[in-house]
Amino acid sequence: MQIRPLLVLFLSLLTLIGCSSSAEESSSSQPATQNEIEPPVHLDQEQTIAEEFTIHADKIEEAYHDLNKQSELFPSKLRIPALDVEAPITEVGLLENGQMGVPDNGTDVGWYEPGTKPGGRGNAVLAGHVDDKNGPAVFFYLGDLEENDSIFVTDDNGEELEFTVDRIEKYPYNDAPLTEIFGSTDHKQLNLITCTGTFDRQTGNHDERLVVYTSLVEDTDETPKEPTELTVQGNLLSWYAVRDDYIAGYRVYEVSENGKETLVASISQQERKSFLIEHGNARYTVKTVDYFGNESKQAQEKGDA
Repeated sequence: MQIRPLLVLFLSLLTLIGCSSSAEESSSSQPATQNEIEPPVHLDQEQTIAEEFTIHADKIEEAYHDLNKQSELFPSKLRIPALDVEAPITEVGLLENGQMGVPDNGTDVGWYEPGTKPGGRGNAVLAGHVDDKNGPAVFFYLGDLEENDSIFVTDDNGEELEFTVDRIEKYPYNDAPLTEIFGSTDHKQLNLITCTGTFDRQTGNHDERLVVYTSLVEDTDETPKEPTELTVQGNLLSWYAVRDDYIAGYRVYEVSENGKETLVASISQQERKSFLIEHGNARYTVKTVDYFGNESKQAQEKGDA
């Protein structure tokens, strides 16, 4: 019978992870399916970027796929400066008995390899022991993290991603928001899990699970470049194209005396970079728009300081 990885993970991880350090051979499983990213909607027109600039939807989806691949990595090391933690990351999967594999010691952190890679869109999951037979383990102080603390994940090539703590939650081991922790999301999340609460020696299990929710810190300079050489000749507004990847087109705005912008036209990257002005006394500006819905600053009219 085929194992359903995500469902079994829900049922096993929260009851087992971090509570014992028995060595087990992990068995890989088919990757969990992620929801496709929906292109952003331009709220004023209720249009997608593809519709607004007449771009085939497949090209938008490919751009999101490429962007996702640029940030995700195969993790090899976890670093948490606030806790003075540096730990190797090992891949874990599903065991033959349907349980999630865990590191066989208290110093390593396990990454659920059939799921999302850190930096990819979705919930990547790292799990570690809170203690072992020798005492405190790698995630013993995980609950001491605070909002906005940084967590770093590195691959074998030295590429590093930074995540910041959004919040920390505790749940009964058998009553946690499974979809929130493991389910699909369009955001780039990393969730760290360990055991906490009272240890029941009879069952060999802690009665709570600690989950640290974090988000990827991405480059804040995500806005495309603004158009250049914006000029007005008679009633013709024109500009130079931005020759970067993933440029969908340009939005032309009429700007009132108080600075309010009113969208008057959307020009695709494949069209002539010009617009026929209807109100000669009005001021206009142009902004670049990329495939992801990001909009540039206003273009400055040629000759403006």
